[in-house]
Amino acid sequence: MNDDVDGEPIWEFAEGTRMPGGFCAWERLGVGQRCETWLVWSPRLWITAVLKLPRPHQVKHPRAKRALAREVIALRDNPHPVLPRLYAADVTGPMPYIVMEYVDGPTLADEVDDDGKLVETEVATLGLQLLTGLRALHTRGLAHVDVKSENVVLRDGRPILVDFGSARELGTPQPAGKPVGTTGYAAPEMEACEPISAGMDIYALGITLREALTGDPPVEGKTPKPVHDVIDRLYAPDPAHRPSLTEAYGLLGAMLPEEDRPWPEWAGA
Repeated sequence: MNDDVDGEPIWEFAEGTRMPGGFCAWERLGVGQRCETWLVWSPRLWITAVLKLPRPHQVKHPRAKRALAREVIALRDNPHPVLPRLYAADVTGPMPYIVMEYVDGPTLADEVDDDGKLVETEVATLGLQLLTGLRALHTRGLAHVDVKSENVVLRDGRPILVDFGSARELGTPQPAGKPVGTTGYAAPEMEACEPISAGMDIYALGITLREALTGDPPVEGKTPKPVHDVIDRLYAPDPAHRPSLTEAYGLLGAMLPEEDRPWPEWAGA
């Protein structure tokens, strides 16, 4: 069976078919360049989950295995609720795969498309929640490097950051001429293939929050126009002018009334 978009092979698992790790196929959720994502059922845990595995022609490709391995590194032993839980993984066997928590809800991109832009306080709260997830990654020496509205899933209104297949260690060099990330959300220094930095995630978060506030996704090749004193600082073209994670948290928190800030008053000190 071949994909309708690129014509390359995809898996044809019938509903209920056993997949790697003993999970049962339910339905295909998405097809990427190298991997497929499936909604599966876990007889052992008795829950739905998400299984990602290489496409048939990519099973032995080292880049497909590396993408899955990066997700394992990012999510293994993760205690943070903004990041999905990792249930199972085998990225070295004959059929590499990972199984993660299924997050039921629309993406931020879909939410904005369907219901319109968010108000300022909603954007600030969204940014604060995502920052705590990024902090959990950065303190472990990792960057997501593909923060965007399509990778933020809203479960009961709370954001979950997904898709860690591009995650890199901070300081990792990028291949010359092959920047990671998504055009429009990628920081200028990422596009220039500079080493991975925490500021790249801050920039992408700023563009994502700008999209939520204005309803307008970034346009390839166009510099985003100023929209808000705080959010504009997050996606400053010069990384030296962007706030750190801690500074960004304080800036976004100040956009909320004091009684609505998601931390006790004494914690701010």
